[in-house]
Parts: sequence; C-alpha cells; structure tokens
Amino acid sequence: MGKNIWVTLVFCVLITGGLSACTNKGSGLQGKGGDKPYAIQEERRLSIKEQQGTGQWRSIADSIVTEGMQYMGTPYVYGAERFNDKTFDCSSYVQFLYNKHGIALGYNSREQAQQGIEVPFINLRKGDLMFFSDEDFPNETGLDKVRHVGIYMGEGKILHTYEPGVGVVISNIHHDEKEGEYWYQNYLFAKRVIPD
Repeated sequence: MGKNIWVTLVFCVLITGGLSACTNKGSGLQGKGGDKPYAIQEERRLSIKEQQGTGQWRSIADSIVTEGMQYMGTPYVYGAERFNDKTFDCSSYVQFLYNKHGIALGYNSREQAQQGIEVPFINLRKGDLMFFSDEDFPNETGLDKVRHVGIYMGEGKILHTYEPGVGVVISNIHHDEKEGEYWYQNYLFAKRVIPD
C-alpha cells in the first residue's frame, strides 16, 4: 500500500471512529446494491430481538406441557365435555390446556388446524400443535383429513390423548413403543399458536 492510501485510511478511521463508514459501494459491509452501509449491525439487532422473544413463548410452552403431564392417564372419551378435566378427547385436552394460558382454540381438531401459523416439521418447537390423519379414513381430503391433534413436547415427543383405555399419554413421533411409525406416517402439518 502507498503512503497516501495509509494516510487517508488512518484519517478516515480517526474521524469516523470506525472502518465501516469508509467502505466502498461494493464492500461486504453494505447491503444489496450498496445502499445499506450497516447491514451487519441490522442483522445483529434482529437476532437479539428474536432472542428476547424466546423467553415468553418458552415459558408458556413449558407451563402447558408441565400442566398437561399432570393429567397423564386421564381417560379418553370421544366428544368429551369441554373445559372439564375428568375426561378428554384429543381436541378438548388441547383446548383445555391452552385456554388456561389465554390462548383460545377451536372446538375440534379441524377448527384448531385453521388457527396459528403453519411451521415446517423441521422447525417444530415445544408447544406447537401437531395434526394427524387416520389410516381408517384414507380418502379424506383437505381439512377433512385432520383427525387428531397433539402437543409437540420437544425431543421428538407428542403429548396427547387418543384411545380409550390409554388416556393422556406421551408418544414418540418415530419408533413409538405402542404405535411404531404410525404418528410419523400420519403426520399432516403443525401450527404455532403460542406467540413469540
């Protein structure tokens, strides 16, 4: 580097207090098209904002799952009375737990499937609702395919209720001890109903 370039660079650093203000239009510190000189700082601010939102949703999700586990073994009854903790069906169980945390969900799994924001399977997080079809109804289409709902607990596990004699239970999405690959094979989609 020539002497003049060094002098200019040192002067620029001293005046502005940093190198980013001296970058050329094509520099990596600028945004697309060179019109955003502080893109890196903006990205950092966005990620910090996301981290701040993490605590709120996680606290709600943890509470829902912890409370939901207190009902392990509660009997399954199809069409169970709503907001009653003596018996549940899949949708009344989910509705009951989320309602206690200020999240109003629809009456049945098909109504619940229309709420929230759809999330890819790979991005599931604790507290997301998982929706499933039923192998006994192979010809259903659209929302009619939705036959079951459960709560994603994290670590590949579902908290739900689905069968008389079993009641509220934890199942594995893969290699479930009772159902094998049933839950994975009949998985339809997931919805995020806990706000960030």
